[in-house]
Amino acid sequence: MKKTIFAALIAALAAPLAAQAEGAYIGGNVGRAEQKIEVDGYSFKESTTAYKLYGGYTYNQNFGFEVGFADLREAEKSGNGARIASEPKSIYLAATGTLPLNEQFSVFGKVGVASTHVKVSASAAGFSDSASDNRTSPYISVGASFALNKNVSFVAEYENFGKIAKDGGDHIKADFVSAGVRYSF
Repeated sequence: MKKTIFAALIAALAAPLAAQAEGAYIGGNVGRAEQKIEVDGYSFKESTTAYKLYGGYTYNQNFGFEVGFADLREAEKSGNGARIASEPKSIYLAATGTLPLNEQFSVFGKVGVASTHVKVSASAAGFSDSASDNRTSPYISVGASFALNKNVSFVAEYENFGKIAKDGGDHIKADFVSAGVRYSF
């Protein structure tokens, strides 16, 4: 008898969490974006504070999709009278997979494609040039979430946007490590 009552109590408490697993959500993250730039055999990494806004839909507690906008902000490197800067903005679409660990914690992964617009400028010794590039690349992400209640979750995430700009052997790669809040409807 006690086992039946205990099982019914657990099922009643888990029902709101199962309902949370399906439906639409929106969110925002802030974190550290890193750009790896390789130009004429010279390479360097530069990090800056960035943000993203996103929304999605979960079909069940394990699968869904997400679309988002990430402003990876300007990364700049200067020295010896030379300067190079890149400013990427990306829109992505991804399939999502979630593995609940318990009622509050879950891990997730995303696989999709990112379309990125990058403005690049360079100057050295009286010479100045700028250009922009649009590139579509694979997008992958892994993260974890903590459900505060049935609507609000805190998330931490690593995202890789791949090569966001490429011109011959020169290229720019971008990663983003962030934390944020997601609201489920």
